[in-house]
Amino acid sequence: MTPRTTPDPAALAAEAGAAPASTPVGAPDLTVFPLRFTADPRAMIAFLVELGMARRITAGDDGFGELRAGAGAVMVHAASTSATGARPGTTDLCMAAPSADGAAEALERAGIEVTVWDESYGRQGMITGPDGEGVSLNEDQEDLYGYEGHDASPDPRLRVCAVLSSEDFGRDARWLVRLGFAPGAADGADGAEEDDGTGGRADEEIAAAERHGWLELHGPGSAGIIGLHAPMAGRERTRRASPEMPDLPPTLQVRLGFETSEDLGALGERVRAAGYDARLVEGAVRALHVLDPDGIEVEIHPLP
Repeated sequence: MTPRTTPDPAALAAEAGAAPASTPVGAPDLTVFPLRFTADPRAMIAFLVELGMARRITAGDDGFGELRAGAGAVMVHAASTSATGARPGTTDLCMAAPSADGAAEALERAGIEVTVWDESYGRQGMITGPDGEGVSLNEDQEDLYGYEGHDASPDPRLRVCAVLSSEDFGRDARWLVRLGFAPGAADGADGAEEDDGTGGRADEEIAAAERHGWLELHGPGSAGIIGLHAPMAGRERTRRASPEMPDLPPTLQVRLGFETSEDLGALGERVRAAGYDARLVEGAVRALHVLDPDGIEVEIHPLP
């Protein structure tokens, strides 16, 4: 079976016991696909599998991997072989699509600038962010030459959440709505009321979320989540420039996070038994904090 980077929405939603949300007609078919650079790809892949993700494509004894969750996906890459000079523990915001050209056409209709080109593994693109940053667009890999495909199933309760530091929730939310994500419930993006995703209830929800410092934008079906977080010390909005590839715009950085409907206490016991440092934080914001192999704290929150 040829693996696909983008999970099938209907199948995964059925596994989770929820009806899949449909993608609005004409919307880009994008999946959250953070690119995580690490000092130890094999250890990072094993960590993500312990959380509930599943390998879809790997290469070189897990030296590279694409993994999927019940919603969203993650790409793992060795920092030592990065062509852009990425450091271990950094994460680029990326998107995956069944067709880079199809996604680009939909994004351009929504007023988003996109460039698409050929790579040896398929079509690749660059989406322009709200401040001119670059967000990679990866076409689902069909040619597995040199790679190994896997047919494992992820835990349908686990969802990838790319956490983006935001100084302007309204601006960033309007941009993300054009990418197919919007404020709404976990079973689909239902916050968009106008073409730009603002107006009425959506505007009120965004303003209230900005006051509290957190806004979730869900894609339809198994697309995953992008969370807007108010800037914090050490967690400001960052863009990574590439001295090795000066023609590329600086890439928009995120923090890798997750949401799950699994009991956090049970999840914490499981990952601690596997040798990871995990602590359950109680309070106004309940979350499981786990140190990944690069020493970066990954937060896993309960699915609303």
